[in-house]
Amino acid sequence: MKLKALLIVMLATLSLSAYAQDGGIRGKVVSRNGREALSNVKVTIGSTGLTAVTDADGNFVFENLPKGDYTISFDAPEFEDLDLKVRVDRNVRNLNSVVITPVMTSSGFDDSIFAEFDTDSSSSDVQALPSSLSSSKDLFNNIASYRFSEMRFNVRGYDSQYSDIYLNGIRFNDAMTGYGPWSLWSGLNDATRNQENATGLTATDFGIGGIGGMTNVNARASQMRKGLRVSVSNGNQMYRFRAMVSYASGQLDNGWSYAFSVGTRQGGNGYVDGVYYNSYAYFASAEKLFGNNHRLGLTLMASPSERGAQQAATEEAYNLFGDHYYNPNVGYWAGKLRNSRVRNTHEPIAMLTYTWDMSERTRLNAATSLRFGKNGYSALSWNRGVDPRPDYYRYLPSYYTNQILSGVTSDKGIYYALQRAIDAANNFTGRIDFDRLYNNNKFIDTNLEQYAGDGSYRSNYILEERHTDQLDYNFAANVSHNIRNNMRIVGGLNLRVNRTWYYDEVKDLMGGDYWYDIDKFAERDMSQNAMNFQNDLDYFMATGHARVVREGEKYSYNYRAHLLEGNAWALYTWGIGGFSMGIGGEAGYSSMYREGLWRKGLFPNNSKGDSKKLDYFVYNVKGNFGYKFSGAHSIEANVAYMENAPKFAAAFVSPRTRNTTTPGLTTEKVFGVDLTYNLNLPYIKARLSGYYTTISDQSKVISFYDDLQRSFTNFAMSGIDKRHYGVELGLSVPIWNGLSAVGAVSWGDYTYTSNPNFVQTVDNINKIVLIDKVNWDGFHVESSPQLALNVGLDYRGERNWFASVNFNYFDNLYLSMNPMYRTAQAIGYYTNILANQSSTTEEQISAVKGIQEMRKQEKFDGVYTLSASIGKNWYIHRQYMLGFSLEVKNILNDQDIRTGGYEQMRLNKVRDAKGDTKYTRFDSKYFYMLGTTYYLNVYFRF
Repeated sequence: MKLKALLIVMLATLSLSAYAQDGGIRGKVVSRNGREALSNVKVTIGSTGLTAVTDADGNFVFENLPKGDYTISFDAPEFEDLDLKVRVDRNVRNLNSVVITPVMTSSGFDDSIFAEFDTDSSSSDVQALPSSLSSSKDLFNNIASYRFSEMRFNVRGYDSQYSDIYLNGIRFNDAMTGYGPWSLWSGLNDATRNQENATGLTATDFGIGGIGGMTNVNARASQMRKGLRVSVSNGNQMYRFRAMVSYASGQLDNGWSYAFSVGTRQGGNGYVDGVYYNSYAYFASAEKLFGNNHRLGLTLMASPSERGAQQAATEEAYNLFGDHYYNPNVGYWAGKLRNSRVRNTHEPIAMLTYTWDMSERTRLNAATSLRFGKNGYSALSWNRGVDPRPDYYRYLPSYYTNQILSGVTSDKGIYYALQRAIDAANNFTGRIDFDRLYNNNKFIDTNLEQYAGDGSYRSNYILEERHTDQLDYNFAANVSHNIRNNMRIVGGLNLRVNRTWYYDEVKDLMGGDYWYDIDKFAERDMSQNAMNFQNDLDYFMATGHARVVREGEKYSYNYRAHLLEGNAWALYTWGIGGFSMGIGGEAGYSSMYREGLWRKGLFPNNSKGDSKKLDYFVYNVKGNFGYKFSGAHSIEANVAYMENAPKFAAAFVSPRTRNTTTPGLTTEKVFGVDLTYNLNLPYIKARLSGYYTTISDQSKVISFYDDLQRSFTNFAMSGIDKRHYGVELGLSVPIWNGLSAVGAVSWGDYTYTSNPNFVQTVDNINKIVLIDKVNWDGFHVESSPQLALNVGLDYRGERNWFASVNFNYFDNLYLSMNPMYRTAQAIGYYTNILANQSSTTEEQISAVKGIQEMRKQEKFDGVYTLSASIGKNWYIHRQYMLGFSLEVKNILNDQDIRTGGYEQMRLNKVRDAKGDTKYTRFDSKYFYMLGTTYYLNVYFRF
């Protein structure tokens, strides 16, 4: 008995001794500025995969850790990552206060910059959208996101659709175009400040992603920084005034957390007439923690906005007006300036989120969302009468001087042409004459009085509003599990159901009483049968006349796009020693079709009802590999291959009128590799990357008015191939006492590598009018500088002063191309001369120059800018914070910097002295950088 008792005591002692060898780590995370406690900081023990999140007081704890050495990582939005090496013995190691440093970003930045790039997708002058302009703790991206944005810089030259933007774990890129959804929450900076970013080809816990990086916006009550924040801003770039109030409760003792944010932006642009904001924003979120394992949240947000837009113009129009900020969209009505191009949106988002900590190593995240509301873009429309646009090419002096240069005018004709050119220059106001349009709408059409009412005025000029109203449902779920031995697996499912309603609506009859809804081009060309020019043939057959449309009613076109997408994905990661790897894959299905709501007179059998369904199997595979030689040196290598379904915007030749799909439509193939070296020393930080990407089998549809066909035409291209390669460098070197030298370089070569096929159709002809190829091979991808350089100084003082000064240089920016200029038809006149054996040497030389002139791509000159910022925070009793920031851009006030533009989608038809037909280009249109701009932000937080 005594021996048995002794054995029990010895065993218990050994057990207690063994247990006592397990220890732990605890601490409190605070900001370097004011030693403010930080909640929601992610704390990870690298070798175990264990994670914790700091509570409302900044505290965290790990228990039952075996004795040994550990690396603990601290990750929080707006703060630099921190790694600490900690030795654990038999007790819980208290780290006390862990201090992390705020990321040095441009405090004057406002996400309204994304709204600037919103365009009408049906327009021929669509500008490139930004692919990655969100802040990031990545050294290069953090510099490039703000300091290169003034030149509409696209990271690695990729369009916005290649950067995945998530909101609470759901991918929110536009279903129809793939473009970034930033304008949906523009103005909600505080609510959407918490972001997770991944660069390049890296995969993450919320998806495999594309080639342009990923951003997940954590817009939940528990993710907002606790406290009240009030800010007031003044500027002259996007708007004049912004006010914002935000509050977050943090997690309360009863498990609830709630947050709200409201804001407004008002006023006009300091340079461009008619550009203004009348915008509001609201956000509300509540979450409840049930027990210790379940968290359920509800979020509602929207950014209702009215924004006046600017249109590009030719250099001739800019010169006639007197500066580079001429806006042909505006004019005077009753003595007040009015913009004809206004985007009016209100698209609320409602979201449910759920998190279940199934065990210490396993977590389930699920979210569902619904986006709804209206998105309209106004424009002038007219039926009978002259073109009301003030910069229409026939109103400019060049229209008459070009007649002389073509060599087809007599001496008397030259005199009259010169006189008309002088008159055009003297009469140019650059403004829409709204008063004249209102007067012209005082027109009684006696043939329509029986339908419209006696004495009713028929409008020949109106403001239309083109709508793309989305009903977008999403569901996403993923499960992450930390396996032992540094292995981890994450997998998820995504579902998207989208119905986008496209229609045109009468916004303003401009003094008239009704609009008669017919196809004006079909009426002109096929007037012998009234059925041909009906936009709604069924209505005409039922009533004997076209629609008599009032304000707020639909006209012209009316159809819906339907999209169903689903995919499953998984990511496996593993690390040992300094080596880490991740292998991920995604497989999915995409289906889309058009639903015509009206029967078009020209296409009675191919316009109403459902089109054929376009079904695609898509997939994405990625490999991520890294090796950490030490805390200072590491390399990363990534490879990806994916097949993506085409977007609806490129899948149909003319969705306004018919169900015909783009010929040659197929999945897009993308292959990409990149290699990165990271340097992290006390005296220097650097990130150097090289990348290579090929994109093939893209499709694109461009719709525009074709002077040759004298009608609205559709240019459907397929088989577009591109190649992107280049290098990126980000650098930060501490100099002395808070002063650092920073810099970034992005050099790339982005070119087309194929001659795409195209099919041209015309809206008032039920046949293909032209099939050919576009000679694009070797030309440069447009709309983003292929060389961008930043050199700057950043200062962060001991008393919370911060300042920066930056020099930026941009080069190799190319004008967006009109594909028609590179077709055999456009250069046929010149090739016939070369093929004609009787042509003289001078004629052949002239023909070669003609081909070169028609096909050339314009490259902008290299430019440089200078910007600076300054700010300070005051902490009051370590509880309140008052601060300001001021940013000034283009300090040198250079108003001759072109930031983008496009070749007009028109082809001028002329005859030479022999009477042979040849084509010439229209003048290109450009956008210019604003002169000196500023943004002042004053804020108070507690």
